[in-house]
Amino acid sequence: MNAPIRIIVVDDHPLFRAGVTQSLALDPTITVIAEGNSGSQALELVERHEPDVILLDISMPGNGIDAAAAITATQRPPRVLMLTGSDDGHDVMRAIEAGASGYVLKGISANDLIAAVKSVAAGETFVTPSLSLGLLTRLSGKAETAPLARLTLRELRVLELLAQGLSNRGIGGNLGVHEKTVKFHVTNILRKLKVRNRVEAALALKER
Repeated sequence: MNAPIRIIVVDDHPLFRAGVTQSLALDPTITVIAEGNSGSQALELVERHEPDVILLDISMPGNGIDAAAAITATQRPPRVLMLTGSDDGHDVMRAIEAGASGYVLKGISANDLIAAVKSVAAGETFVTPSLSLGLLTRLSGKAETAPLARLTLRELRVLELLAQGLSNRGIGGNLGVHEKTVKFHVTNILRKLKVRNRVEAALALKER
């Protein structure tokens, strides 16, 4: 019988952390050996327990991505699996560049989380299937040939509505956000796509 997968869970929300631990306990081949609530504590726990896998949130004290980079630089690093609410492509790329082997979104089912842990522990990579094609394109190293992959899911939705001819106010009404928020997204879209105006941005969407 193979030894159980030894795992550490690090998240600054105790109730969420407890839920993750309970979910993982459903599989007898996985053992949660420690829990933490910050990036610095994550590094300390890794050095003390030498786990097989560590689950890290991004938005916690000490920053999960910075913690991932520090952990993967240790002498005998565990496999790092990010468990976060962020589906921002920039966060995904930063996490992978920091050495993370997997990236899953909070809200994942217990069975899928267990599958992700096992995949990462086995030396594979795992990304939540619900992530957009743009994010997957980023991970495959094709971001330069696919400019839309630089956009977040929300920015892609704004761009789709923009391409339909909606004004900032119309887009805001459709998404239930303020017009200023839409303007912010549009500015980011133009910058990321390296286009000068809304018309060129709409053309970039149609040419994908």
